Amino acid sequence: MSVTTALPADRTRFPLRRRLAARTAVGAAHLLTRLAPHRLERVLTRVARGAVPSTAAQATEARELVLAASLRMNGQRSCLPRSVAVALTCRLGGHWPTWCVGTLMSPPFSPHAWVEADGGLIGEKGDHAHWARLISVAAPGAVTGSRAASSSR
Repeated sequence: MSVTTALPADRTRFPLRRRLAARTAVGAAHLLTRLAPHRLERVLTRVARGAVPSTAAQATEARELVLAASLRMNGQRSCLPRSVAVALTCRLGGHWPTWCVGTLMSPPFSPHAWVEADGGLIGEKGDHAHWARLISVAAPGAVTGSRAASSSR
């Protein structure tokens, strides 16, 4: 079964240097996603060291860069390499979003990977209530979705 996906007509044109950085992050993400989950978490934790937390605007721009750099990253089943590539693109800019892997909390229990910044999901539909986090890698001092939700009450 195939699904037709339309790309937005108003795609932003990024400078060549930033597009090349995103392409590099996409290539590295494809290699890193072949690692076992605990090894991937360890590698990303080391990469995140010394970074400041990303803002929502920075993470959104990094996601747009990754989606523009590789059509494969626009696929429905490419959430893991896309989220890793977005995190790596952010790191090339000196900041780090919260990288997460989890599953839906209600059936069907499908796995998913995403990034968060400023306590919100970046480029994802829904909210934190639908997802159970299994693995997350955050920059030191970052506000994650569950902490942001509890601090806003």
